Amino acid sequence: MRARVSMTTLRRLEALERSRGQRKVVALFPELMPVDEWGAIASNMQAELKANIKKDCPPQYDKRDLSHLVLVASG
Repeated sequence: MRARVSMTTLRRLEALERSRGQRKVVALFPELMPVDEWGAIASNMQAELKANIKKDCPPQYDKRDLSHLVLVASG
């Protein structure tokens, strides 16, 4: 005896099979860069953070430093 499967279930199964072929992005991380470049960005950000802790206000990071960070997908 054969079990009957509803059309809704068949459509869901078909959509699931189609989506399995697609790679989904799980997270975005900064692209790896040489240690010297990363150190320069980090030291500028740390100096900004230290200055703003003394003023008791949130840091305003330089947009030029952040523009060097290129996010790459992982998944």
